[in-house]
Amino acid sequence: MSDDVSDDVSDDVSDDVDVNGVRWESAHRAAYGCGAWERARLQADVLVAWHTERTAGFGAPVPDRPRVRTGPRVKWPWGSGSDENTTGLVLWRLARETGVLVDQVLLTDAVRYCEEPGVMPPTAGPLPDQARRGGIAVGSPASVAAIGRILRAHVADGSAQSPPRTAGRMTVGGRVRELRATPDWDGGDWPAALALARRAMRQADDLRDQGRWHPTARERAIAGRTRLDREPAAETARSRPPTPDWPARARRLLHLARALSTAVDSLPGEDGCTPSPLATALSATADACGLLRAGTEEIEYLWAAEPRVPADPDIWELCHVPAALRTQIEETEHLVRAAEAFLWMLACG
Repeated sequence: MSDDVSDDVSDDVSDDVDVNGVRWESAHRAAYGCGAWERARLQADVLVAWHTERTAGFGAPVPDRPRVRTGPRVKWPWGSGSDENTTGLVLWRLARETGVLVDQVLLTDAVRYCEEPGVMPPTAGPLPDQARRGGIAVGSPASVAAIGRILRAHVADGSAQSPPRTAGRMTVGGRVRELRATPDWDGGDWPAALALARRAMRQADDLRDQGRWHPTARERAIAGRTRLDREPAAETARSRPPTPDWPARARRLLHLARALSTAVDSLPGEDGCTPSPLATALSATADACGLLRAGTEEIEYLWAAEPRVPADPDIWELCHVPAALRTQIEETEHLVRAAEAFLWMLACG
């Protein structure tokens, strides 16, 4: 561990340590818009929630799934509190000691960190500034070992889902991206979003065929102008050739989400009125495309942060883009093709 990373836990020690010339806390804010502890706790929430559901058994009530939280937390007890708190502290401390972002911590390293004898410090060791101000209760090694079992379950499940050559390199961020893209999971319940958009398009077609909806000339004109087969304008701030295939495809879908939202805003309507069938269909399609935003931005950041262009972008992509996320983009592209047909028929009809 770098000499700059102090084990002192007094209140005058800043989280923004200099690790290999990089301001660690500032790097998290640049990458994720939040501090390292907030990021660690957010990722821990997802990891623990998945394990809780997995071990609850058939018929057990589904626990509340994690959502983005904005309010401050008062206490973060080490080991004596919830699994989410303890997991977050494990991820935070390991990331800080190794000088990487929380998302870049290897799951296998986190398991070893929890389970190797003598690895977990007792009362001393670095802790988040927020935790120091709120008070800390240091837990037993057994409580931290329990977290190791949760993380080991993620390693086993993730390895089963990943290509053999990349399974051992699964990171915390990669695993969370995989879970968020897994059907029926958190904000990543993308199959439901795609089904909602398709249903909205079918309902619009049925209402028009039944004579219950008469598209106006303006609506038909907007349908004709909303081209979903166009490539987006170049957004090269975080790209550099040769880039992996996935981020470019995902970025195109995010561009289409903006185009669809713009089209909805241009539709005629009055406050308090029920949206037209066209507005409902376009909004639902935009929402489905927009579900790719978080994962896309994370992966683009990782690509831009590489010190040099990886020798094989395809292998890099396999290591950073989970299979569930690749499936999500493929299915979302199918939805866009259905939306193209829907708009073409409306414009021509």
